[in-house]
Amino acid sequence: MQRDLVLHYLESGNYEKAREVIQNILQEDPLNAEAYIQLSVIELESDNLKKAEDYAKEALRIDSNNKVAWAVLGQIYHHQKDYSQAERCYLQALKIDNVYVEVLACYSGLLIETGFIEKGLEILKYAKSLEPTNDLILENEFFVNLYNRNFEKANKTIKKLFTSSGKIGSIYKLLVLYEVNRGNFKKAYNYAKLAWQEYPNDKDMLMVLEYLKMLNSPLLYFNRLFLKLPYELFYILFLGGFLLLSLIKMYILAAVWVIIFSFIYMMVFVMPSVYKFSKFVKKAFIRLFCKRKY
Repeated sequence: MQRDLVLHYLESGNYEKAREVIQNILQEDPLNAEAYIQLSVIELESDNLKKAEDYAKEALRIDSNNKVAWAVLGQIYHHQKDYSQAERCYLQALKIDNVYVEVLACYSGLLIETGFIEKGLEILKYAKSLEPTNDLILENEFFVNLYNRNFEKANKTIKKLFTSSGKIGSIYKLLVLYEVNRGNFKKAYNYAKLAWQEYPNDKDMLMVLEYLKMLNSPLLYFNRLFLKLPYELFYILFLGGFLLLSLIKMYILAAVWVIIFSFIYMMVFVMPSVYKFSKFVKKAFIRLFCKRKY
């Protein structure tokens, strides 16, 4: 009964209630490894990595062959970017269960992240053969496709997630990344609003929402243009155009070329500050108006 209640609170994101029930379980059964794992997951989700690590280690002290505890500890080290320790934990979990799909997905992500791309993709492919609709596998597949700028495949992966996953908020977050990488900042902002509705207490999501709102302002036209182009292409256009005009002795046009690019570059850095200042002035006027009115 209490176990089902904990799972219900965890799924709904009510971590305070989940903690209360878990503490009751531990009072009755102090050697309940599953309860410590659940506390570790709560702290991991809350970004309290030290507490999460302590709870996972306590679970392993009770049961050193608990594959879930090793997997969670691996994720904690992964978040801390302690890749060697994360790999050790993932491999220990796979030693206990070599077809543990969630760990295979996490381990493949770690390998790709640390530059062992071929091996990571090989493990991801194997994990997908075991469980094609697993959320973690599909998310990793999405990030690989996005990194390779294969937007068609990335879009197909998102469609698969819509049919297999119940975590609609997480999918909206992926869609934000997808649209930002494609340069569709208005769509990205709309998806960010939907994601924030799903996670109203997510401060990071609120910051993303504010950033995208700013980016969609008419004042930041050059920022949107700059973000749509790879940085390398911007500098190649600048240097290539300048050198070409200089070589054919069109010095006035070369000077104009430099001025245009310098203006665009300056706008990219100045306009966010102008936008923030305009918002500050607007709020000040609203406060002043409200004081006079009431």
